[in-house]
Amino acid sequence: MAKKKRRSKKNNSQGVATLVFLLALFVIGGGLGVRYVMNNYLANQQTQTNKSANTETPEQRQQRQFIDSVAKPAINVYKDNHQVLPSIVVAQAIIESNWGHSQLYQDAKNPFGIKGSYNGQTKSFPTTEYVNGKEERINANFRVYPNLEAAILDHDAVVAQQFLPAHVTNYRTAARLLQQNGYATDPSYAKKLVNVINTYSLNRFDGY
Repeated sequence: MAKKKRRSKKNNSQGVATLVFLLALFVIGGGLGVRYVMNNYLANQQTQTNKSANTETPEQRQQRQFIDSVAKPAINVYKDNHQVLPSIVVAQAIIESNWGHSQLYQDAKNPFGIKGSYNGQTKSFPTTEYVNGKEERINANFRVYPNLEAAILDHDAVVAQQFLPAHVTNYRTAARLLQQNGYATDPSYAKKLVNVINTYSLNRFDGY
């Protein structure tokens, strides 16, 4: 009888060892399966990203880069002063500087067309104004900035002081008030701002 008991214990031990071994294989196999799926998913995501980048035209790439270059300091400034929504800042920069191609932006780092002088720095540039609803080409003195962040800080101060009341958090309202309060002479200015914001989803920057 003692012999049978020893054999039974031995068989039980072997059975437990086999079960542990099978469980280990299942766990390892499952882990490898999960890892395989994740690796495939990440590879597919990278492929899609590369395809999107490769399908961009040079113009689209330049526009994306310009938006990013203005959005970053615009968000940082807004976090500090909460004066002008980043979407409005970026849209104005796009319209006023023609995506950074204007001579005013190239030579004076002035993407908003703000006239006058900045720390004594000013330069004359040709510009289009609307007089009695008609376009006129004139020369005017514009502010010269050392960099884009300085331009955004100065722009926000001017806009908050003269054209926008505090705590306007809706870009449509902000665009309407800018035109209503005389920021630009273009009668379609507010409509253009809203259209640019919607086209390029610039309001995503307002929630930073």
